Amino acid sequence: MTKIAEDLGRIFEVGFNIGILTYIEQNKVKHRFGNFYLHELQQVKFSKMLKRIVDKVISPIERKLAERWSMFFLQKGFLCGLNFFREYITSTGWSSRSLQHLEILYYQCCFSDENSIGTYTKGEEQWAREVLSQLSHDCHDIKRYKQKGEFLKADTLMLLRYHKQFRIFCVDLSVFSINVDADIQDLNYIEIIRRLLMRDISYLRSKSVFSNLKIDTSCLDLEFVEDLKSYFTAFKYGDKESAKLIQSASYAHSFYNFLRETGILTSDVQVLFNVAGYSDRGISAMSIRQENISVLETCHQIYKHDSSPQEINQARQQVFLRIKRSAYGSFNEGRKFIDNLLAIPAERITMVPHQERVTGFFNSIGQVPPAVMEQLGLTGALNLRDAHAELIRKALVSEQTYIFLTGNPGIGKTTAIADFLKQHVDDGFLLFYVSPRKQVNLDIIDKFKQGELLCDSRIFTINSHTDLIADNFGRYTVQYFCNQRQGDFVEQSVHFMDSTAERQGRRLNRLRRKAEDLIQDVGQKTRGVLSSICEAIYTVVDRNISNNIIATVCIQSLKKTEAGDTLKHFEKIFRNAYNEREGTVISAKIKDVSSRIKHLFIMIDEITGDDSGVEFLNGISHILAKYKLTDTSSGFNTKVIVADASIVDSSVINQHLNGTSPEPDKIYFRRATDSSKPLSVELFEFKNLSSSIINANSYPASSLAITYKVFIELCKFNAPIQV
Repeated sequence: MTKIAEDLGRIFEVGFNIGILTYIEQNKVKHRFGNFYLHELQQVKFSKMLKRIVDKVISPIERKLAERWSMFFLQKGFLCGLNFFREYITSTGWSSRSLQHLEILYYQCCFSDENSIGTYTKGEEQWAREVLSQLSHDCHDIKRYKQKGEFLKADTLMLLRYHKQFRIFCVDLSVFSINVDADIQDLNYIEIIRRLLMRDISYLRSKSVFSNLKIDTSCLDLEFVEDLKSYFTAFKYGDKESAKLIQSASYAHSFYNFLRETGILTSDVQVLFNVAGYSDRGISAMSIRQENISVLETCHQIYKHDSSPQEINQARQQVFLRIKRSAYGSFNEGRKFIDNLLAIPAERITMVPHQERVTGFFNSIGQVPPAVMEQLGLTGALNLRDAHAELIRKALVSEQTYIFLTGNPGIGKTTAIADFLKQHVDDGFLLFYVSPRKQVNLDIIDKFKQGELLCDSRIFTINSHTDLIADNFGRYTVQYFCNQRQGDFVEQSVHFMDSTAERQGRRLNRLRRKAEDLIQDVGQKTRGVLSSICEAIYTVVDRNISNNIIATVCIQSLKKTEAGDTLKHFEKIFRNAYNEREGTVISAKIKDVSSRIKHLFIMIDEITGDDSGVEFLNGISHILAKYKLTDTSSGFNTKVIVADASIVDSSVINQHLNGTSPEPDKIYFRRATDSSKPLSVELFEFKNLSSSIINANSYPASSLAITYKVFIELCKFNAPIQV
C-alpha cells in the first residue's frame, strides 16, 4: 500500500472515532474522559493534514483528486462511526430512555502523531498515560502494551458499564477503496463511481451466503477453539474483515488481562466481549462470554505469531479437509457424492446426481408410546396429531400466557386453536391472527367454515389489504364474512365490504395539472392495513356487532414510521378503557369487554419467516402489559401463541425472540440428543410470564426419498481489475 493510501486509512479512523464521540455527546452518555478528546480535536487541524497528504503528489490534477478523496474518507469515516455505534447500542437492548444508566469507563482512540499525519505530535508514551488516566491508574509498563497485539494498539476500545453489566467493545478498522495511488480517480465522474460500486459488489458476491449468518454458542455445549485456530490462520490475510476481527479480539484479550492484573476488574465481575473487524465493505464480529475467553486468547496467539506462507497453506488445507469430512457424513454414501462433486471438469456445466433415503421418522398419525403419554399427563390411546391437539387445548386454559408451538406443517397447530374456539363460542373470543403469507391468512378463516358458511352464525371475520383500501379511496376498509350479514355497510367511519361480492377498483386520479407543461403526482392519503383492521375490531366490539371475532393480517403490514411503528394501532381496540392523561387502565371498561369476549388470542404464525415477526411479538407484548391484559383481574384469558418449526428450545426463544435488536440471517442449531421424543412440553419463563413450548417431532411418512441434481459450472477465477 502506498503512503497516500495509508494516510487515507488514518483519515477514515479519525472520522470513525469522531462519529462515535458525536453519538456520545448527542445522547449525553456518561463518560470519564472529560474534555480530553475535545482538547485533542482542537489540536488537530484538518487543513494541515490535507496539505501533508496533497504534498506527497506532484501533478496539480492529482493534488486536487487527493484533496477530494481525503474529504470523502473523513466524511465516510464519520458516518460509519456514528451509525455503527448507534446500531451497537441499539443491539444491546439499552433503550434511549435508559442510557442514563450507561457509563463509558474507558474510551481509547488516537488523534495525534501518525493519525494526524504528523501535524500534531504528542508521543506514544504521553498519549498512553493521558488515555489510561480515565482508569485512575498509572501504568508503569506502557512499552509492553504498545507491542503488536496489545491493547494500546487498538483503533477503538471501550469499557462500558450498564448497571452491573460490563462490556469490552473493540473495533479494528480498515478500508478497501484505496490500495495504490492508481485507485485515486475523479469522483466527479459517474462512471468512476459506478466502477467502484461494482468492485465492492463483486467482492461481496464473492463471499458465501453463510458469511452473513450468526453462530450462537450460548447453549450449544460445543468447544471449537482449536478448530477456530486453524480457520483463522487459514484466512489471516485473505479475508480483510476476518483479519481485522482477529486483531480486535487480540486487543480485547490484552485489555482484559490488563484490567485483571491491575485489579480494576475482579474475578467475580462478569464481562461480555464485543469485538469487530470493520471495513468499508463489511463487518466480522463476535460476542464472547467470559467462560469462552479462550477464543480471544486463540486470536491473540494467531495475531502475535507471524505465520509463514507454508503454515497458512497448511491451515487452509486442514480447513478444506475438515469441511470435506463433515460433508461425507452429511449424506448417505456421502464420500462418493462429494468426491464426484470435486472431480467435475472445468469450463463446462456438469450435473452431479445423488439419491438417498432418510428413515426413522415418527409418523404424524402413529400412536404415541404409553411412556410418553404418561410423562405428558395424557390418558388413553392417541395418535400424535390428536395428542398434540390435546396438549394445545390444555395450554389454552392454563396459566401460561405465551405458548410456543413447533412441528412440521400440517401437524394441526392452527386447527387445534380453531377447534378450541369453535367449542367456546358462548364465552366470546377475539382471534388476532398474523402470518407472513396472505393465503394462510385466508385459510385460517376456512377452518371456521362448514361448507360455504361459517360453523356458527355468531362468528364475524375480517381482513384487509392495501389494494382493498386504495380501491376505497384510502378510507378505513376491511372485508368481512358473516352468516347473518350480507352487503357492504359503514359503521363509525369503517367501511365493511362483503367478501362474497365481486367488485371493481375505483381509485382516485392522483395526477394533477400544476401548469400548462407540468403534471404532478399529488399522492393519496390512505389508511394503513393495521390501522383499518384495528379500527374495525374496535367498532365491532364497541357497537356489539359480534362477540366472536376473527381478524387476520400479514406481518408485512407492520411498518416503521417517524412516530414509531404501525402496531400502535392495536391500542385502538381498547382505547375506551385507558385514561391517557393519567396513564391508567379503566378496569370497569376492560371488564365490560371481557365479560362478553373472554378469550383474547394473538397468534403469530411462522414468526421467523419475516424480519417483522419478532417486532410484532415484542410490540404486542408491550401493549398487553400497558393495558394489563395478562392480569387475571382483567377477566381475559389472554394467550400469545407463537408458531414456527425453528423454535424448539427455550434458550433459543429467550435469546432471539425476547428483543428487537437487529440480527443477520441465522440458522438455529443445537447438538442432537441420543433419542428425540415425538412429543414434548417444556415450561419456562418468557418476558417474566409463565410460558410453554409444545414440540411435535414428526413427519407425515416413515421415510423420505431425496434425489439431488446439482448443476455446477467450474470457471477460472480472475482477480478484479483495478479501476
